[in-house]
Amino acid sequence: MLNLLKNQNNNFKRLIAIIDGEHYPQITLDAINVLKKEFNGKFCGIIFLGGTEKITSGNFNDFFDDEVYVIKDFLKDFFAALDYFKPDIVYDLSDEPVVNHQIRMKIASFCFFKKASYIGPDFLFKYEDSLYKTETPSISIIGTGKRIGKTAISSYIANIFKKNNLEVIVVAMGRGGPKEPRLLKGKDINITPQYLLELSNKGFHASSDYIEDALMSKITTIGCRRCGGGFGGRVFLSNVVEGAKLADSLKPDLIIFEGSGASIPDAKTNVNFCIIGANQKWDDIVGYLGIYRILISDIIILTNCELPIANNKKIRTLEENIHLINPKAKIYKSIFRPQPLSSIENKKIIITTTAKNVINDKLKKYIEDNFHCIVNGITFNLSNRPLLKKDLESFKDFDTILTELKAASVDLVTDFAIKAGKEVVYMNNIPKILNNKSDFNKDLIKIYNRIK
Repeated sequence: MLNLLKNQNNNFKRLIAIIDGEHYPQITLDAINVLKKEFNGKFCGIIFLGGTEKITSGNFNDFFDDEVYVIKDFLKDFFAALDYFKPDIVYDLSDEPVVNHQIRMKIASFCFFKKASYIGPDFLFKYEDSLYKTETPSISIIGTGKRIGKTAISSYIANIFKKNNLEVIVVAMGRGGPKEPRLLKGKDINITPQYLLELSNKGFHASSDYIEDALMSKITTIGCRRCGGGFGGRVFLSNVVEGAKLADSLKPDLIIFEGSGASIPDAKTNVNFCIIGANQKWDDIVGYLGIYRILISDIIILTNCELPIANNKKIRTLEENIHLINPKAKIYKSIFRPQPLSSIENKKIIITTTAKNVINDKLKKYIEDNFHCIVNGITFNLSNRPLLKKDLESFKDFDTILTELKAASVDLVTDFAIKAGKEVVYMNNIPKILNNKSDFNKDLIKIYNRIK
């Protein structure tokens, strides 16, 4: 890792070190002197994280020639230290028990938020600015994982803007997106099961997020692809920049960029919304630099805020943790409710979904009560092709398949239904804001007016 500090092409100009009191001061000083020798830029100072076995805060000046910033309250003081030194790279010389993996993920999140890279003896979190800044006002919908509702939220938000007479384009990137950015005008195309199956037969991933957005919201979308995903959301391969330029050329009122899993679109936008599943464990969110995603977001939307997925205590804990990280962010709680895109009244149906099977009874009751049909089977294996195929072959008494447009819903489910002479109806998942729905809509317009 020292070779990285020597590299003239890395653009690092200001370095600081993180230390603890569990190392003897002389050893720490020797290590800092090595950093100074190897680094081509300016060494700016030291952050002391704590630990008193071998050092006390009263004798720093006896050992270190550089200014030492002592951390007392981690959340507040670490930000202040970064603001004070203004590094573009932070080298961590601390270790257990002062820091563990969770604290390191926090440090990495804070460094990224302050546009600094974070490095240690065998790791590097390299901060990079997004490659492209849109000419059009833009919003990124990012998340802390997969299957937490980003696409449904994106469609919902796009519809709110559309109802306010704004022309919106959604740029969606996915692991199954097209090689070249693909424009899809949802209002002009009749997206039928046959149309989707034809796309699939041509080699397209016909249930990609941009197609789902176009089908569910009748808006213009641009499909992009990505491969790989880093802790901070960077991707290895992406054509999002090309998709962003295409969206800009169409001169809409607003571009919404939709993230993929925990990956962040590589276009610099005016505002970020972060989607967090209430079913996610906080340790998992923290461990994947979810704190960084929270820090850069104006609005946080918690999804799946209901039993049996998450109880009130779990949701309150998430809210409290989020506010500790970003007290300025507005938090909205939400649930999803299925909405067939055409009538299923008096039909005998089976449902294919990526949801968790803990909602089996609730989903069955909701569909039957609200759409006056009979649910004769549900499979929660839409994203597991071998198990999904077995489930489909086991269902006997049905005339309609109600499916989300995700995962294997086209190449397997739609293909199966058409070959069996069964009807296919696609299903939207409609977000319902549980707290201050009118405020949410107003906040969206306020944000647009601020960035336009």
